[in-house]
This record gives sequence, C-alpha cells and structure tokens, in this order.
Amino acid sequence: MIMKRLKSIILIAAFLMAGPLKAQFTQTGSIFEYMFKGEIGYMPFVSNLGNEGEYGYYINDLRHMVNANVINGVNIKQDFFVGVGLGYGYVAVPSDFSNGWHSAMAFIDFDYRPLDVEWSPMVGARVGAHYMMADTPYGNTLQPYAEISTGLNWFFRYEYRNMERNYLSVFVELAFAYTQQSTFIPIRVGFRF
Repeated sequence: MIMKRLKSIILIAAFLMAGPLKAQFTQTGSIFEYMFKGEIGYMPFVSNLGNEGEYGYYINDLRHMVNANVINGVNIKQDFFVGVGLGYGYVAVPSDFSNGWHSAMAFIDFDYRPLDVEWSPMVGARVGAHYMMADTPYGNTLQPYAEISTGLNWFFRYEYRNMERNYLSVFVELAFAYTQQSTFIPIRVGFRF
C-alpha cells in the first residue's frame, strides 16, 4: 500500500515537473533555425551610371520595377539571418505597365535585428546577379546586383520572442540598390516564418 502511494507521488511529481523542464529546453534550444521570407516591393528608378551598350543594358526612360522575392535561410541566435533568395521583377513605365521587360535575380541576403523588442529596427544587405530580359540590342544581360537596406520588423507573436520558433513577423524595408548600370530605391513589405 505504501509502495503504491509512493509510486503515485513520484509519477505525479514527474508529470508536474515535465512542463517547466520542457519550457526551459525550448528556451535554450538550437541557436540555428530555418526561416523563410516572402516579400513584394516597388523599386523606383533613381539614375543611370553608365553608357548604353558599354557594359550591357542600361535602364532608361525613368522606368521603375515591381518585384517579388522568396528567400530561404538560417536564423542565427534569433537576430541575424543569412539566406539565398530568388526574385522576379517587371520593369515598366509607371503610366503603362503593359509595355515592360522581365528580370530575374539570385542573391545572398543578410539582415540583422539589433534589439530584442516587439518593434525591432533592422539593417540588411544583398549581393547577387540580375538578369534583364529585354527586346533590345543590349537586352538579355547579366549584371551584378548590390543593395543595402534598413527597416522595421514587427514580431506579431511577441510572447514567443524568446522561444525556439519565435520569428513570425512582418517587416517593411527601404533600400538603395544598384544593377544594370542604374540605381533604385526599393520599398518592400514582407513576412517571415
């Protein structure tokens, strides 16, 4: 009878301790976590920095770009991200989006959120390649792509900020980008999970 009660007490104590132990394990989980980012944006044209035909195509006529990107990568210690992304863009005159050119991008993406708060500022950079598909003598060109960015990240499930899978968030970014001998100011919104 005493042994039965002792087994029951040990079983109940083990069950009650399992919850806190599981929570502690989750909080001190792996420092590396897989993360996916999806984003859409508008890239207003700023200026040209080269000559048409000298190093490939040169975007002119004040053309702007709309684009969508998907990025897969690793979150390190919840604040630093590195990943590989693919993007699709459409270059068009703002008043006539029916007459544009297509473009594709592949890049390495970095971002850092320095503060452990619900609304965290973020900084980032991208380097890669941009392929313009245009029906011109200088079209179908592959050029470098480089970008620096800043933004704001909102952890909309902030109560999980210090847990293992904490990075469900929405972000907005403003960047400065160079490609195809032209500069742009990308404005993006995205979701990370």
